Amino acid sequence: SSSPSSGDDVDRGNPGAISDQEWDVRTGRAIYVLQQTLPDFFRIGLVSNVDPTRGPDLVYNVPSEQTEIENIYSPKIRLTYTPPVALPSPFPRILSIEGLPLYLASSVFIRHTMKTLYSDLRVELRKVVVQSPPLTPKSNEAGHSRSTREKNLFIGLTVLGTARVSGGLGEWQIDSTYSFSPLTGLINLHTINSIQPAPHQAAYDALRASFSNVFGLGGNIQP
Repeated sequence: SSSPSSGDDVDRGNPGAISDQEWDVRTGRAIYVLQQTLPDFFRIGLVSNVDPTRGPDLVYNVPSEQTEIENIYSPKIRLTYTPPVALPSPFPRILSIEGLPLYLASSVFIRHTMKTLYSDLRVELRKVVVQSPPLTPKSNEAGHSRSTREKNLFIGLTVLGTARVSGGLGEWQIDSTYSFSPLTGLINLHTINSIQPAPHQAAYDALRASFSNVFGLGGNIQP
């Protein structure tokens, strides 16, 4: 079942609802896109739009007016991260941004900042696991659609780069969980489970300075 914190409300009477088959297609497509494009993040950026008519080339096709372009992310996507040590005021305990424009903008900021500080940046996929509840004897009952529309994607990344100033090797391990909307099949929650080593506070200060009102639910944190 879904909770209010997981994004879109499940409403089978909603005209935006899709069939179970289409839901599986959308979630499968998103998983494929993330696997194919995250290793190239520092070269091509975050890929969010795809052309479903292109088959294996769907993520690298240049959009045109004649093609049907789909986004793998919900317009209401939320990104959350809880630092291992609480940050000083005015930062909240849980850092969160909401909405696709801010989500994409934050990825641009991270990519630009990392490329400024490091060269030879690369991303390696350490672990990719699709997490879904096992089918039960109740699967054929009325709750079938809802029970089968619970799917998360765990991705473990290793980011490597050479510091431009010192020449030293930087390495980070980032574990994330992507959750899919039961209604639309789009990614509506990106939870960063851990970052090792944890970022210094200077990184949060820089991000906050670039995006006023980004941190905090409801944009309560002022610049």
